[in-house]
Amino acid sequence: MLNKTYEFNNDFIIKLHDNFDAEAVKIMKDDIERYSKFATNIIFDLEHVNFIDSSGIGAIVFLYKRMITKGYSVYVIGLAQQPLELFQMLFLDKTINCYQNLDDYLASTTNMLVAS
Repeated sequence: MLNKTYEFNNDFIIKLHDNFDAEAVKIMKDDIERYSKFATNIIFDLEHVNFIDSSGIGAIVFLYKRMITKGYSVYVIGLAQQPLELFQMLFLDKTINCYQNLDDYLASTTNMLVAS
């Protein structure tokens, strides 16, 4: 479920914990729709998520599609165990950039900004 949201370096971070499943998505539905209207990159912090199902995946993909059309992106950090296995099984880790933690994300994006 949603733990907290915050902005960091002009990115919007959604920090979740426990399960990101149909029940959590149902509770967050209005928030997810609101996030899709943002003009910034969105980072899902799943470090403390133990389980994700198709609804959680669907919410991430929904935001990914919305943000890409506006020139922004969605990133995922902190994948481990079942969420990581599901991302790999669905090949989402090949489409959505995933990082071990926020420091790795920041190092990668800093390098991209310097190189461009």
